Amino acid sequence: MMASHTTLENKLIEFVELVEVKQTNQNPRPKIQKVPEHLRNRKQFEKQYSPKFVSIGPIHHHNPNLKLGENYKLTWAAKYIQTTQQNPQLLHKKIAEKIDELKGLYANDVLADTGESLKGFDTLDEKMSWMLFVDGCFLLFILMFVDGQVDRSKHPDIKYDQLVLVMKDVLLLENQLPYLLLKLLWKDDNEYELIDTMKNFFIYPVKRTWRRPENLLNEPVTPTHLLDLQREIMLLTKSNSKVEGNNEEYNIDISWKCSEEKSKVMTYRNIQSLNTVGIIAKSSGTRRLKDVDFSKQGLWVWKLTLPEIVVDDTTSASLLNLTAYEMCSDFENDYGICSFVVFMHSLIDHPEDVEILRSNGILVNLLGSNEEVANLFNTISTDLVFNPETYYEVKAKIHECYNVYRIWMTLLSNTLFNGDPWSILTLIITLYALLFTVIQTWFTIYPRH
Repeated sequence: MMASHTTLENKLIEFVELVEVKQTNQNPRPKIQKVPEHLRNRKQFEKQYSPKFVSIGPIHHHNPNLKLGENYKLTWAAKYIQTTQQNPQLLHKKIAEKIDELKGLYANDVLADTGESLKGFDTLDEKMSWMLFVDGCFLLFILMFVDGQVDRSKHPDIKYDQLVLVMKDVLLLENQLPYLLLKLLWKDDNEYELIDTMKNFFIYPVKRTWRRPENLLNEPVTPTHLLDLQREIMLLTKSNSKVEGNNEEYNIDISWKCSEEKSKVMTYRNIQSLNTVGIIAKSSGTRRLKDVDFSKQGLWVWKLTLPEIVVDDTTSASLLNLTAYEMCSDFENDYGICSFVVFMHSLIDHPEDVEILRSNGILVNLLGSNEEVANLFNTISTDLVFNPETYYEVKAKIHECYNVYRIWMTLLSNTLFNGDPWSILTLIITLYALLFTVIQTWFTIYPRH
């Protein structure tokens, strides 16, 4: 009995110590870690979290299926040393001197798994310093190669298909390197040039899914890693440029201010149902996910502005890894990517919804059939946590318009079956109003020119 009591006391002491350690080690930046299990366990997406060609960092370092990529990685890392004319011994020394800080940027379970096999090394520090040195040089060479800082004609051994595979792999959550490592290995002390080089990675033709916004290079940002930078670029604040069209002020009263109202379910459905009530989707002309707006275009016609979205064979892995990153337990964020995916899911139910968005210049479908795109958004949104505040105003306005339409339809139905002469006159006027709305909607979608 006494022994059991002592054991319980020890557990309480350990628990208190754990709480104190957690409070001391709070960090606004998340550690590099594995994809949360409840996301990885979704069978249809499991392969989208693992590299196909090359491992970067410790998580997939011992994957036997990546041995060919390991050979290329060593070769391309050597090219970085050759191109920048740096001393490899001095570069590795920089890493070794900062190894404790660099290890602190990885989750504990990642370090524990890495330390299970030290083949060829005496300590975990030695293994980590060598791994990060090679992988960092490799990634920096890829970034410079993509940015045009390397004469590509001098490297005919780098094939396009290899480059495409690498560019996909380096944006996986489990394949990230800390920004501190890249800064230590960069060719000089010009940190702004390093960040610009990382940003330019996202405007290469292979990664044209996310167009580079204006003044991107002037945005002050110190990323956690490359995937974090991709997220920051996609979630840049709404642009100030005006979208073409009649931006007449929305004049339906929205009384959605208190938290109780916000908890109500929005009744609108997919983009097809929105079209039936005179809500037309138009492209913002940008690819910033926060460029979503709702405005009145005329009598009973409203415009839902959405960013342009390119859907290709990289979109699934990109969105899955970005949403997994946002859902890491130590990452405090506004769930910007998750919220956008869930919002798009609310607009897309069927292939017909995809066709409407495609014909309106919002969706660029490079994936295949419209059914594939619809399935993509319907499945990726599963189990995601989203921020109810994001896009809330837009969704509330859509909801209000949808309700007003239903009220008009009820009034029309009651008038139709009343039989009173004045009701018949009201019906005729209502039908003329609806006819005018249809004509106006038609010319909004298909301008006369």
